[in-house]
Amino acid sequence: MDVNSSAGRLLLVEDETPLRGLVAEFLTLENYEVVAAEDGQAAVDAYQASGPFDLVLLDLNLPAVPGVEVCRRIKAIHVDQPFLVCSAAILESHIEALEALGVTQSLGKPYHPGELATRIRAIMADHHAGRPAAVDRNAWRIDPRRQGPPPVHALSETRVFD
Repeated sequence: MDVNSSAGRLLLVEDETPLRGLVAEFLTLENYEVVAAEDGQAAVDAYQASGPFDLVLLDLNLPAVPGVEVCRRIKAIHVDQPFLVCSAAILESHIEALEALGVTQSLGKPYHPGELATRIRAIMADHHAGRPAAVDRNAWRIDPRRQGPPPVHALSETRVFD
């Protein structure tokens, strides 16, 4: 891949400023073009200004406009927009509403940067190949801390305490 070409365009919707900055920096280092939004209204505005994106990374507990409503508004603009919900608190009502919108992919917080990168690549590959996202209701409840060691990644290869 040409070093000047982007791996894809991402809309990162996260209200926690330190986390938003760290994730945006990490994804930029992974060669993604990242547009960051600090609340739900900023996300919808960013989408209207420069969407669609290869993927929207969406927290659910957002100020101004809640995450599920952000998803609903973006899907009204572009029904095929893929999402990865990145949230610590996903309620049953969220799951039902998101699945009704065709959103089935989630990553529970806290997550490992390598897992985030792996999930982004997989979702984008499936979307670009025209493969539908698999619906797995148990995926909403998977705790990444219980799935064994995280994948090796450039930012996580250094083993300080072995």
